[in-house]
Amino acid sequence: MDNHTTPIRIIAAAAKSPDYSPAAVTALMERFNMNERAFALLMNVTPMTVRLWTSGAVVPCGLSRRLMQVYAACPEVIGKITTQEDEPNEQ
Repeated sequence: MDNHTTPIRIIAAAAKSPDYSPAAVTALMERFNMNERAFALLMNVTPMTVRLWTSGAVVPCGLSRRLMQVYAACPEVIGKITTQEDEPNEQ
């Protein structure tokens, strides 16, 4: 088996979330027409955290980067999140 295509390498490559530079965070906010406050609510962080990301003072953690990756790849998820009732119906 080729070392470059082992299952572990494939999973490790897929598991790595992309880096989000200040410009990338700002571009994502602009793509969704969101200010710092709206993006903070979407990301479940404070507006100050978003400000720190966009200034480059702090880099987003792995979970935040993954969430941004999901939003970038599947923007329809945002609509599902923002139009959902407070509590999902359990059946």
